[in-house]
Amino acid sequence: MFKHKYDTCFIWIDVEQSILNRRVDIRVDQMVNVGLADEVRHIFIPYADYTKGIRWFIGVPEMDQYSREEKNIDEDDESKKMILQSSFVNTKHNTHLLICHQLNKIQRLINEKM
Repeated sequence: MFKHKYDTCFIWIDVEQSILNRRVDIRVDQMVNVGLADEVRHIFIPYADYTKGIRWFIGVPEMDQYSREEKNIDEDDESKKMILQSSFVNTKHNTHLLICHQLNKIQRLINEKM
């Protein structure tokens, strides 16, 4: 049970998940276009803990495989592009899952409050 020391007020934008997912896809594409791969490259540490600090940010865990392999793959190699593209797709997918978890938490808190 959610304990209340004070009265609680929930404020959020109530939008269908499909709309949020489309917005995430657009946002990840924007992040990619302004240099997500370069940003992640600067903080990449092999075997780092992706559950804490800056490495927990959206896109960082998903870029792990690419970050590990990019120096070993020729720049023009198609597999390098495929791994990078897969990282971006996984970023979108995992962010969709995060949205779902957050919406479930909000709903659970609302139900406990009522």
